[in-house]
Amino acid sequence: MRPELEKKLHRIQSFSQVLRRICQAALLVMFLLTLVCIAGICIGKGNIVRAFDISIPLGTLGAYQRILMALVAVLAIAVPIKGLYHLERLFRNYAEGKIFTVASASEIRQLGVTALLWAAANLVWIAAAFTLTERHLPHSFYFRMDSIAIGATVIVISWLMEMAAAMREENELTI
Repeated sequence: MRPELEKKLHRIQSFSQVLRRICQAALLVMFLLTLVCIAGICIGKGNIVRAFDISIPLGTLGAYQRILMALVAVLAIAVPIKGLYHLERLFRNYAEGKIFTVASASEIRQLGVTALLWAAANLVWIAAAFTLTERHLPHSFYFRMDSIAIGATVIVISWLMEMAAAMREENELTI
């Protein structure tokens, strides 16, 4: 490898290691926020839970409804946790110098799946809001279609990257 490319690879590896640590710290924060969110929903008196531009007042909910709301909130929080997990794995691959590999393309594909799950979490939150709060919601909801377009695009790009990486790996084995 040429010296200037080796230098660039070293910078990518160093930067990826820093980003990997940031993702690990963000994962820890998200787990702690999940616990706080569950506690706030289950024992909070006059709290309001807000996600996807929909506010749900907890004061009118019974114990069963609060438990269901906590489950829906955990599902919604699990989506960014999944995204951070796959980012951490992608940056680990990059830190190890495994940049254009099938494994890295697979992690990128999982980020696309995460974007699609974000749209699904939005729909689940809207359904939970309708089901649990009855008349206390606004008459309009905002559903973001961008995560569907982004997710599908990332999945297609990762598929192309995976095929290119597999072809490169096969060429490297050919003498």
